[in-house]
Amino acid sequence: MKRFFSLLLLASATALPAAPTTRELTGNELLPLITQALQDIFEITDGELVLEPTRALPPMPVPAKAFVQVEIIAQPPVLAGFMRAQYAVLLDGKRLGLWTGFFKARLIKEIWMTGKISSRHTSLDEVKLIRKKVDVINYRTGVWEGKPNATLQLTQGLGAGMVLQPRHVRRTPVILRNQTVAGILQYKALRIELRDLLALEEGAPGDIIKLRNNSSYKILRGKVLDSRRVQLGY
Repeated sequence: MKRFFSLLLLASATALPAAPTTRELTGNELLPLITQALQDIFEITDGELVLEPTRALPPMPVPAKAFVQVEIIAQPPVLAGFMRAQYAVLLDGKRLGLWTGFFKARLIKEIWMTGKISSRHTSLDEVKLIRKKVDVINYRTGVWEGKPNATLQLTQGLGAGMVLQPRHVRRTPVILRNQTVAGILQYKALRIELRDLLALEEGAPGDIIKLRNNSSYKILRGKVLDSRRVQLGY
């Protein structure tokens, strides 16, 4: 009887299905791997790349316990709203094959946005600004990423809900065009000061602007020091 039960148990164990050696790698699993690979290629550290395939990513059989990676073989030339990328699937570091993916892309960043209508030349510390996460992938010149303060101002009037871009912001000029300023020329121990210079351009501290000597009508260049003085010799 014992021999009979032993044979029965052995037969039952033999009949158990074997553990699967392969599994299907789905497009849903592949997409975040491709996204991370592209994010690394474009060195995106201050935003989140979001991809949506415009053509289904093909499923593929892979070993059940294989470590799956994606390598970008041919990256898109620029980060754009629609991209094509050639990628390789790696299984334990070895290439399984090459595929081409087509994607609709978004780049989500937390940016500065105007909260209400603001006039040109308004100091940035007086502009109502809010922080909001938006898709900025189509802003070719980027978005403004500084800190609002009184040394900055708007270059133009902006409506409510507009994304702040670099062209919208400049340092607040301390010298205005047609303003009379003093020019300082320092050569070793010699210091010369010209008091009758006309600013032909406006500028903030550190800017190089053109000036005219009202006595000789000579055009000079100087670095703005403050609201009344420029350093000559540039």
